[in-house]
Amino acid sequence: MKRLARASLLIFLLGSISKPLTATIGEDIAGATVLPEPSVDLGPGDVVKIVIQALSRNDEPHGNAGIETTYNFASPSNKANTGPLARFIRMVKAPPYGIMVDHAESEFSEVVLMGYKAYQMVRLVAADGRVEIFAFRLSKQRDGEFKDMWMTDAVWPVATEAVPGRSF
Repeated sequence: MKRLARASLLIFLLGSISKPLTATIGEDIAGATVLPEPSVDLGPGDVVKIVIQALSRNDEPHGNAGIETTYNFASPSNKANTGPLARFIRMVKAPPYGIMVDHAESEFSEVVLMGYKAYQMVRLVAADGRVEIFAFRLSKQRDGEFKDMWMTDAVWPVATEAVPGRSF
């Protein structure tokens, strides 16, 4: 029964595609690079697009900036399991997540909202042509420093090719 529910959610999530969001990399008053960070103005789909776009050009504006941006959007509970940043960088560069770094193409499913939780699928094509689909689970933080901000709780691979009978 759980497998059927997961398969149904996967097929539902693989619905339509939206255009990538352009995340802004700015500078602070001293001229240092400021990477994108959580904001109450960003929805869950915005967060996923910012993270995916940052990972597509991981070393801009400096080494591992894309992974650092991804870490910025990790929820406190996610960071507790995957941090600190140096450990997170090693994890993202290793399988199965390594395909995310400097990938060539990305496509996004619709966001599925379930209260304070959101789910989105992302199909990535690596520079060498490999394809992987990842599921993102996000939550709207209810308190603390990130109150009312959408952050990533988990990311996991769900398929190595498009689901049969479905296309992005």
